[in-house]
Amino acid sequence: MNEPIRVLNVVGLMSPGGIETLIMNIYRNLDRTKVQFDFLTHKGIDGTFDDEIKALGGRIYKMPKLRDGEKTYYGNALRYVKALKDFFRAHPEYHVIHGHMTNTAAIYMPIAKKYGNVTCCIAHSHLTQARPGLAGKITDILHKSIPKVATDYFACSEMAAQWIYPQKIIDAGRVKVIKNGVDPKRFYFDADKAVSMKRALGVEGKLVIGNVARFKTEKNQTFLIDVFAEVVKRHSEAVLLLVGVGELQDECRAKVDNLGLNDCVKFLNLRDDIPDIMNAMDIFVLPSLYEGLPVVGVEAQAAGLPVITSTGVTSETDITGNVSFLDLSLGCSAWADKILEVYNTFQRKDMMNYIRENGYDITETTAWLQEFYIKKHFASENRGVL
Repeated sequence: MNEPIRVLNVVGLMSPGGIETLIMNIYRNLDRTKVQFDFLTHKGIDGTFDDEIKALGGRIYKMPKLRDGEKTYYGNALRYVKALKDFFRAHPEYHVIHGHMTNTAAIYMPIAKKYGNVTCCIAHSHLTQARPGLAGKITDILHKSIPKVATDYFACSEMAAQWIYPQKIIDAGRVKVIKNGVDPKRFYFDADKAVSMKRALGVEGKLVIGNVARFKTEKNQTFLIDVFAEVVKRHSEAVLLLVGVGELQDECRAKVDNLGLNDCVKFLNLRDDIPDIMNAMDIFVLPSLYEGLPVVGVEAQAAGLPVITSTGVTSETDITGNVSFLDLSLGCSAWADKILEVYNTFQRKDMMNYIRENGYDITETTAWLQEFYIKKHFASENRGVL
């Protein structure tokens, strides 16, 4: 093979988030002399990962923006369709597209096959439910056509598969669960690193509660802040680290200010040293309304952290036995009690082997996908597409 095959990833925007982190974990571990990643994005702006993607040899193409936070631009639909047709006419090199955006798969997959040389359309379910409101209802309707337009079906968990794929497809064994792998060596717990990182963050001698997520409704940071307020009442030497950015960050900052928690809540924004920050944490809390299978939950476990999450998150997230699931309806006081119970009883240790033994090492995920892409690409060529 003189030139690598090119796989087109259809995404929203390549900035830090669970899906994007997984894609980049895979991309960094690919043999890029054999398989290259390109990206079709949908926000009309540059992403945080764009420079790294280009340095790795990837290409990025921007489509008309259909969504921004909570807002959907329905008026751009016709422009979007035209842009897709023009794109696939101009790029016959793609035989495989990996659709991480399933809400518009009913639009871009048929166009890719009709106007381009695409024969493999992968639908990849990363969530377990749609957002509330009109946009979510439209998403649910569009998902009904995925069995007709996709050729291959991936999901990050069994629950994520059940959300968008008909039971007959699941029962037939046609859905492949792609585990949200991480690099366990990067997240290895180092006690000395934990001490130095706590010192760097100014949280020495504190109970350090952490959360890494975009500030979005479904990530539920406002609830977490209320829970933390209850923790502080019982344990005054506690601190909350909130890592990430997003449309609700200002709202969360205002809430922290109103509760008088500015001295013990740290907004760390986007960071490229998540493994080090997790070394400084004592407990990871993820009170999401729903998740497919959160990559950050796998990362936290790889770092040896206990994780407290909601029952809206699939039980498949518990890889190490160190994950506790609480119903959000129990309220802030019960969540605070659980955090303190875990803090007082948990003994942190190396979990690297647990991650590997359960198939969450990113090198295993990448190796399987690489062979899959190559097989599908050359099956397309052998059918005389070129």
